[in-house]
Amino acid sequence: MKKQLALAGAFLVLNWLCVARAGTYFTIPFVVVSPPTLDFGAVRRAESATNSLVVENVGAGILEGEATVPPPFKILSGGKYRLARNTSQVVTIVYTSNGAPTNAQVVRFSGKDHEASATVTGGLSTKPRPKPVKRK
Repeated sequence: MKKQLALAGAFLVLNWLCVARAGTYFTIPFVVVSPPTLDFGAVRRAESATNSLVVENVGAGILEGEATVPPPFKILSGGKYRLARNTSQVVTIVYTSNGAPTNAQVVRFSGKDHEASATVTGGLSTKPRPKPVKRK
């Protein structure tokens, strides 16, 4: 058992040294999205909430692609990207409640050699609108 742990530890150290020297495991562009899930919370019917994801190229070369998502979500900005190695971009998404109790969709991030996705969710707020404050 000790021998196996020592071999595994040596492998990890050598592997880490190779990655550190090379800078990446990947020899092609590789897209990573964070966070993998995004909750917009409860939104009143026909109102909107905005939130963001980050798309990053953790591979080599240039990552070109586009983020897409079905309604009732919409890419507000950052949907098209061209990222060099180890660079990232913010993708802003807006959710407009359509009256359904819950909505869930998948945001797809395309790339020439690799794709990624993130799940976005939102729901309907049943709380009444606050009454305006009367000032004297």
